Amino acid sequence: MRPTKDHFPRLASVITWIVTVILALALPLAYFAIGYGALGSAVKTKAQIKAEIIDQLIALSPEMWRYQEHRMNELLSRYPAELKDEQARILDERGTVLVSAGNPPARPVLVRSTELFDSGTFIGRIEVRHSLQGLLFKTTVAGLVGLLLAGLVFGMLRALSARALRFVDALFEEKERAEVTLHSIGDAVITTDSSEFIAYLNPVAEHLTGWSSTEARSRPLAEVLRLIDEATLGPAENPLQQAMREKQPRSFNGQAALVRRDESTIAIDLRAAPIHGRDGGVIGGVTVFHDVSVARSMTQRITWAATHDALTGLMNRREFEIHVDVALDSARKLAKHHALCYIDLDQFKIVNDTCGHASGDELLKQVAALLQSNIRESDTLARLGGDEFGVLLDGCQLDRAQLIAADLLAAVKDYRFKWNDKVFTVGASIGLVAISPDSSSRAEIFSAADAACYAAKEQGRGRVFVFHIADAEIAQRHREMNWVGRLTRALEENRLTLYYQSYLPLAQNGVEEKHIEILLRLIDEDGNLVLPGSFLPAAERYNIMPEIDRWVINTAFSRYHDLASKLGTPLICAINLSGTSLNAEGLLDFIREQKRVHDLPRGAVCFEITETAAINNLRRAAQFMKDVKELGFRFALDDFGTGTSSFGYLRSLPVDYLKIDGSFVEDITRDSLDKAMTEAINRIGHIMGMKTVGEFAATEAVIGVLKTMGVDFAQGYGFEKPQPLP
Repeated sequence: MRPTKDHFPRLASVITWIVTVILALALPLAYFAIGYGALGSAVKTKAQIKAEIIDQLIALSPEMWRYQEHRMNELLSRYPAELKDEQARILDERGTVLVSAGNPPARPVLVRSTELFDSGTFIGRIEVRHSLQGLLFKTTVAGLVGLLLAGLVFGMLRALSARALRFVDALFEEKERAEVTLHSIGDAVITTDSSEFIAYLNPVAEHLTGWSSTEARSRPLAEVLRLIDEATLGPAENPLQQAMREKQPRSFNGQAALVRRDESTIAIDLRAAPIHGRDGGVIGGVTVFHDVSVARSMTQRITWAATHDALTGLMNRREFEIHVDVALDSARKLAKHHALCYIDLDQFKIVNDTCGHASGDELLKQVAALLQSNIRESDTLARLGGDEFGVLLDGCQLDRAQLIAADLLAAVKDYRFKWNDKVFTVGASIGLVAISPDSSSRAEIFSAADAACYAAKEQGRGRVFVFHIADAEIAQRHREMNWVGRLTRALEENRLTLYYQSYLPLAQNGVEEKHIEILLRLIDEDGNLVLPGSFLPAAERYNIMPEIDRWVINTAFSRYHDLASKLGTPLICAINLSGTSLNAEGLLDFIREQKRVHDLPRGAVCFEITETAAINNLRRAAQFMKDVKELGFRFALDDFGTGTSSFGYLRSLPVDYLKIDGSFVEDITRDSLDKAMTEAINRIGHIMGMKTVGEFAATEAVIGVLKTMGVDFAQGYGFEKPQPLP
């Protein structure tokens, strides 16, 4: 039975009374026992001495000793000492008193005797009788002293027990609070002794492991808490062993799963710590864990959604680019050879326009399965966007890659797509580029593959075009260097111009701020408007972006007050900063000076940087953002959600606005995964205190879904197209 709080006072009271009674009785009883033993020995000794004297008398007068009464009386009275509170008697063999010396002692009486012999024949005995009244009196005094001492001890024990009971009460209450806490918390808790044998499981631990606390008690921890590493599916070491060894708390490195008693598994987050005794030594350990199956599944789904195409299930472009980077790195460091196929379907638009989007989606899924079945296990297939696919041929020389590309082309050519009562032939054009130690960058590899695919289409479609890197370098260099000169002249001739696009506020929070994004355009030599996608890559490559970004900052800052009067106040202008500018020296000082010159209010400007720019130099980006925010400006993270590490680094950046990448937003009315990603990003942004913006909000339906989700702003053609800055 489990002890309760009331057991301890009763036990303490019983022990106190037992000790008191024992002490009260022990002193007089002990005194009496010792005194009685000593007195008995003394009386016995007297009887023996008197017997020796009488024996001598008998030896002198064997026949006459019985008649020498006076002589015997004298011997009994004086030897070995005079009688006091005693009586000595000589009795014959029949027990008849022959001689008696001394007065009869008061009762009770202690009697000791010694036998008399004559030439070995028993002839009688000497008996000494002594009163016990003196001993009893002294025993009574000892009893009184014992009672007094017992009373003092009783008082002391009562006082000590009261203190002990108060301590026990406090300890019991603390124990009860600890047990109630352990029973109430949502985490599973297992405590063990220093040998890792289980002492306790709380209810959550019982539920998760499948073991009751009673069944698990005294069993090895490894038997009840069976762990596997989700990465290797092999047994995993419990961090409690390391924690007790190092006397420091430890967590499981990696993703752990618990094998329950019924052999089912659940994902858990696990940490352990040693329990220290008063001397600092380890007396046990505690393991705390909780079920993260839902969270881990959601993370895996989010990661999958961020790296895969929702329609076909293939790898998406971002993840495919990472694989290409790995291949390029192995080509440079290990002299390996790979190849990239860029595949564009030739008849997709006809199917899509004739039978609708549903048929187009089905065609893409079937073609994806067809391509997957015609490549090697070591190769990687991805959907790059629209009707475009990419295949990374790992460890493949160019001549072998041409054969594989030809097989893919033939498979697509022989394929027939059936939709209702219609049958379509589907063709493809393939651009092929080698990835070798001489390849320059991933961007140029993709550009070369795209150019090769375009050349295949130009030459009549349904063919493979092999791109030669020498031609690509000349063409690319020529195009980019041409743009360098044109950009330089455009800056000199002030042919850069600014547009803007407003945000649509979706949250009903009563805030009347006007948000706009400043957009860059270029007017070419013929007066035509050129979108930034045509000239910004060259500006980035040849380090012209810092100069362009400074022009945008200066122009926007100088016109801010005029814009506020025309568009309304308070006005927040979002200005994009390139990754090149973030790494350029002097930008912070330039922004600080422009703020001083144009006297901008706090919060007037929100700088936007892309997710990629932030990742490339996270520490520098975070410090730059912190310094700029101290000037009173805000920050937005653009194109968020497309990187696989987005959620990991987000907490490191002091961001005010989170712009959800348009690739998720534009299809949220049709694609459940895109909708889930948008909801997840919006929720995480709000949890971290950020406002969210849905990009590419091209329709009223998309805007409606964003508003239902609780997204703060929408931006896109569904609300407003970009227009010149007034």
